[in-house]
Amino acid sequence: MAASFDFLYQATRMKNEWIAPHHHPCYELVYYVSGQGNTRIGKMDYSFKAGDYAIIAPCTVHEERHELQSKVMFCGFAGNVYPPLVEGIYRETSSLPMGKLMHAIADELRDKKPFHKQMLDNLASNLYLELLRAHPTQVIEYRTDVIQYAQTIINEYYMHKIDFHALADQSGYSYDRFRHLFKNKVGASPIQYILERRIEHAKVMLRHTQMQVSVIAMECGFSTDAQFCSMFKRETGITPLRYRERACLTSTDPGVHQ
Repeated sequence: MAASFDFLYQATRMKNEWIAPHHHPCYELVYYVSGQGNTRIGKMDYSFKAGDYAIIAPCTVHEERHELQSKVMFCGFAGNVYPPLVEGIYRETSSLPMGKLMHAIADELRDKKPFHKQMLDNLASNLYLELLRAHPTQVIEYRTDVIQYAQTIINEYYMHKIDFHALADQSGYSYDRFRHLFKNKVGASPIQYILERRIEHAKVMLRHTQMQVSVIAMECGFSTDAQFCSMFKRETGITPLRYRERACLTSTDPGVHQ
């Protein structure tokens, strides 16, 4: 599958209703059935009207304000195809009837026929691939340096599950050959490299936030806090809580720096 289905909701937004800044761990596609308003996706501002749709990448903070009462459908899915979709507001077309595609997902979710979970993944995959086809100029061009390209993808999506076998296929190599080339160029295997990125991000969050360890674990892409604590200690020699204690001591005790 090119994508896995996460959620779909339908809602009516009232005139002047504001949807506060938030983000999702997956792609979100918002289809505006009716109404109009403004949205901020990351650092970019857009206006929208009926028939428009928004593509929002994983972990991008976004918000919305509705100038008129609006009907909205929003779908979440995780993509397994590279390169990634590009954020923005787009217009529904006859070749990409977004309303029809979204309602097909809504019908499947409502009816729950046999194998509906697999069908939802199939519909989400179809939607994802149609979006990639509809915006060919926005697809990142294939790099001659495929390992650099793979490293860039990992740098952008290390907080999420990455299918390294799919990434190897996209690069044109078997997984074993891809892993060998990646390690030679980067100095670590893809799995070790993504672990290092996650640990470094966790260190920043431990130093600069008061988030619980379990929350940091999920934010950094670990499946459980137990896995996070085990991997963190293996890589650093201390537990996350001990790391936070040392970081606080270093930042508050002048004598530590002498």
